[in-house]
Amino acid sequence: MPTISEDARQLLRYNLYEHLDEAEFLATKTADWTDDDADTARDLIPDLINVIRGVLVEHSTPAASTCPACRVPWPCPTLSTVHRLIKDPDNKLVTIRARAVEQRLSA
Repeated sequence: MPTISEDARQLLRYNLYEHLDEAEFLATKTADWTDDDADTARDLIPDLINVIRGVLVEHSTPAASTCPACRVPWPCPTLSTVHRLIKDPDNKLVTIRARAVEQRLSA
């Protein structure tokens, strides 16, 4: 397998962070969203969820109790970190999810 130069690693990391920064900027815009902003969010949110699901699949429960991606005892640090970031009660994802459930129940 070919190795990746440090410059290539930094470019890849920068590109990923830039994409996440754009998503965060859109989500935290103080002005009202335009139709284009809403369309972008509708495209971006499922993409980000697919990324999280992809990471979870790579680090899924193995038959031998070892993470197939990390090759360490399961749950591996990657899965533990994703779980902690998503399920943290102070996390905005949890707040948004709870608000959506409340709205559905009151409708």
